[in-house]
Amino acid sequence: MLLAVGLLGSLFVAVRRERHEHRANRVEIVMDDQDFQSLARSYAYDQRALLVALRRAGLTSLAVQEELGGAVSTSSTAAVYPGTTLLAQAKLSRFSDPVFAKLAANGIRSDEVYLVAYDAPTAARYTQQLALKFSPRAVRVLRRGTPTVFAIRTQADYFTTVGLGLPGDRVALAHQLGLKLVPRLQNDERFQAPQIGALLHDAAYKHDAHTVVFFGLRNQVLGYPDAIDDTARLMRAEKLNFGTIETYDPKQDQAGNQSLATALPAGTVRVQAIAKPEQDKLRPEEIVQRYDLGVRERNVRVVYLRPFGHQWAGRSIEATNVELVKEIRDGIRKAGLTVGAASPFETFVTRWWEIAFASLAVPAILLILLDLFGVRGSRWIAAFVAVDLALVLGGYAVHHDMAARKALALLAAIAFPIAGFAAIAYAFRAPRPASLGAAIVDGIQVLAIATVVTLAGALVVVGLMSTPLTMLEIDRFTGVRLVLVGSPIVALLLYLFTSRWNARVTVERLGETPVTVLQLVAGVVLVGAGYLVLVRSGNQSDIAPSTFELALRAHLTTLLQVRPRFKEFVLGFPALMLLPSLVPADRVRWGWLFALAIGVGLGDIVDTFSHLHTHLSISVLRLVNGAVIGVVIGAIAVAAYRRLRKP
Repeated sequence: MLLAVGLLGSLFVAVRRERHEHRANRVEIVMDDQDFQSLARSYAYDQRALLVALRRAGLTSLAVQEELGGAVSTSSTAAVYPGTTLLAQAKLSRFSDPVFAKLAANGIRSDEVYLVAYDAPTAARYTQQLALKFSPRAVRVLRRGTPTVFAIRTQADYFTTVGLGLPGDRVALAHQLGLKLVPRLQNDERFQAPQIGALLHDAAYKHDAHTVVFFGLRNQVLGYPDAIDDTARLMRAEKLNFGTIETYDPKQDQAGNQSLATALPAGTVRVQAIAKPEQDKLRPEEIVQRYDLGVRERNVRVVYLRPFGHQWAGRSIEATNVELVKEIRDGIRKAGLTVGAASPFETFVTRWWEIAFASLAVPAILLILLDLFGVRGSRWIAAFVAVDLALVLGGYAVHHDMAARKALALLAAIAFPIAGFAAIAYAFRAPRPASLGAAIVDGIQVLAIATVVTLAGALVVVGLMSTPLTMLEIDRFTGVRLVLVGSPIVALLLYLFTSRWNARVTVERLGETPVTVLQLVAGVVLVGAGYLVLVRSGNQSDIAPSTFELALRAHLTTLLQVRPRFKEFVLGFPALMLLPSLVPADRVRWGWLFALAIGVGLGDIVDTFSHLHTHLSISVLRLVNGAVIGVVIGAIAVAAYRRLRKP
């Protein structure tokens, strides 16, 4: 009864989550404007014509970065001169401009920077931005007419890093071509609510932006370190989304990223980008595939593109970039999503009573496992339920409910695969099927029983851990490696030292049993394989996949749309299929190896659903694909084994 209540509670949360995932179905395709300009200028392309072609191919937005002081020298609407430069020039010749001539006569300051705006919109922008970035005493307006001249008391090298707002000509170009604007704003650690509000209001109303992506030499979000709550509040008021950039190395995370996303869970969208040095090493097909995987499997809602500077299949560079955008757009549509302004997850709050109900599945499965080995009684039930509810309610009381939920989810993630292993213990003792057909049917039955029991654990993990932050991978389920290691090790220990699997051994018996060379080699291989499983877990690891594995992954993805996991369809599922066909001698000799393989496969089922940033339907499809391929491989293994190994 406890298990039924817990699973129903988890299912209730999972259904709500799936509805939120289904509604967040718009993906924004964004082009980095700075890199786009560099490419267009390098090859003398018509920027307007190329942007029109990209928009027709599916581009939705242009990411325009704040103009930095160091970039003013390349602008056609402004110029900047350090005081030291003007002093040197004054010694060689007179200034024709009356403002600078008068300035030279009265004394040019070496600790000032002189900024010139040649048109009224640029002058207005500089007036607004300089007031935000410098104190009133540090900025003087030497001429208010056109061209406007500002004197700013600062160091020239510092001025090069100061943001001066979004260039008006780039913003106007985006609007004229029907492209949405993605402002790239830079943080200033001195900013407080008024300055932050001015920046965001300008982006939201003047430029009609929907999503903001931050940048800067220090790689910080706006408001870091002391005004992040103000940034979140003002972004909610302006109805702006925060674009959190997907990274695999914590050192690359923007400072304050987690804090801002935590304060703005219903206004955060995942951004996927490929760094230019890495992109230059990739083939266009690999770029498309990477973005396609991000959109379908990692809830990416902003595809952040940089122009590709190489030809593809005889196309010009212009045509190559148009084709890239077109194929990314087609991939988004094939995934059942639409192209448009990025849509975040709506407010998705799991209330304490929902988690309390879902958490009851954890003591229930632990009690069932204990009951299998003779530990039972009403006092155990009362004690386990009391501890479970105390943990959940106590976590909410002290505002650390996620810590309690993670602990319970980790217990479920290990206990349910063990329960799945225990549920097919009869297969270690059952008589060998008489025919090949009966052996395959028995194998499918064993696989189905173990998978269904383990899937209940995956449902509990989803029910306990589903929040907007985990679905955006801001907050993570931290026990993945323990699940991958704990499930097979516990399965092996239970197999060896309990009687349920008909292989109970003692320490003395183990010590007296001779070790064959084949078993020793198998043990060494298993240790090495276990190490590889650990270091290869996660999205990024120090050991890269081989060329053959990458090619196999690509083919499986192309063929099945969602690639199944190797640990399931190559290891766990075939082992479950083959188990009923083993002759008694092989069960005794190799049962421990089958226990390990089954433990790895069942643990990986839970691991699949522990990637909470993956859409639930994708995880289900991944499991189905793995089960189908696993049954085929298992059937082949059963046929080969029965042919080679007679009773």
